Amino acid sequence: MTRALCLSLLLVVVVVSGAQASPWRWPVDGDPVRRFAVGPDRFAAGQHRGVDLAAPVGAPVRSACTGVVRFAGAVGDAGRTVSVTCGALIASYLHLGSVAVRRGERVAAGDGLGTVGRSGRPRGAPHLHLGARRVAGGAYVDPLTLLGRTPADPSPPLGVAPRPGLEPRPRPVAVPRPRVRPAPRAAPAAAEDPVPWVPFLGVVLVVLGAVPAVGARRRRRRNQHVHGLAHARR
Repeated sequence: MTRALCLSLLLVVVVVSGAQASPWRWPVDGDPVRRFAVGPDRFAAGQHRGVDLAAPVGAPVRSACTGVVRFAGAVGDAGRTVSVTCGALIASYLHLGSVAVRRGERVAAGDGLGTVGRSGRPRGAPHLHLGARRVAGGAYVDPLTLLGRTPADPSPPLGVAPRPGLEPRPRPVAVPRPRVRPAPRAAPAAAEDPVPWVPFLGVVLVVLGAVPAVGARRRRRRNQHVHGLAHARR
């Protein structure tokens, strides 16, 4: 009898440990808009005993863990609420628009519990308030420490590993060539001065043209002189 009781207790411990070890699923596809904030006195004013996950009104709310529905109904400022006992923890879903489960119903992680709404007195934009507390003692736990990856940071898809030797070669980087400016054109050479012998040639021609005239004058004077002598002798 004692041995059977020990085995039963061990089985319960294993089941509870497994329920706590398995990560919770995100109940909605939304990012946290208000974080968990609980001090030493969990009942003090101004604390936030859960996390608010952004979601539009009417969005489906899924169970974050596998367990049994503990409560399904309206609770004051929390509005329509569903609580699910999952091993050593209790998950609570607040401000629902509709409830799709009943007390005592068993749900698996991912099963629908209702829809996002504005029941009770929610703060800010539409969201789902997710809370988590321990069955023994009632201490609140930050739900973000129980959830797996965040919806905003999904796991990368599995790709095909490249075959050895077929890795893509890096493309050569084009290096811009320096611009070579053309050398400035040389100024056209100044026109050379006229040949200096051109005016000299003109002078020569003038002189040559004047020589016959001088010779003719000399011959004329000489003839006059000869005629004068001849006349004088007569």
